[in-house]
Amino acid sequence: MKIQKERRSVSYTILLGVWAIVAVYAVLHDQYIVRIAPEHFTVYHDSVFGIESPEVTAAILALGASVSPGLTLGMACVFVARWGRRPKVKRHSIFGGVLFVVIMTETLCASVGFYVYRSRIPVFPEFLYPDHSLPMLVTQSIQLSCYFGGAIFSGLFLMAMLVYRKRMGSAHLG
Repeated sequence: MKIQKERRSVSYTILLGVWAIVAVYAVLHDQYIVRIAPEHFTVYHDSVFGIESPEVTAAILALGASVSPGLTLGMACVFVARWGRRPKVKRHSIFGGVLFVVIMTETLCASVGFYVYRSRIPVFPEFLYPDHSLPMLVTQSIQLSCYFGGAIFSGLFLMAMLVYRKRMGSAHLG
């Protein structure tokens, strides 16, 4: 596979832009989780720098938790959307796609959380819940849905970019 020359700053912009979207999402997501069950962050996570505020703790943990998935998705986007001979996916399309992944992930999370709240039934195996109080059932179900949903929707987005590039490359050659 031939790699077309491109300024590294374009790749870095995509990488860091995708991570920034994921980081902002993670912080906002955890801010409503902490309001449903503060103990999710005060009891079931270690203290961060001795900070006592559950909201600040949630924000710091969210930023830390966003690094690996955000940078991994960013690198995957750079590779899938920009490398090779086929037409490249524009940065704004990549960022729009990542925003769509975030929206779909959060829609799934909110739906699962609402279902658990109404039914009082966990949707994942019981050993994945640190306790079985309703707030923890709701927040842990939301968090687990976020991890699984984010991975699934990200994978679908990457596949969609591959298909798009293949079709654009075929149209460009024909």
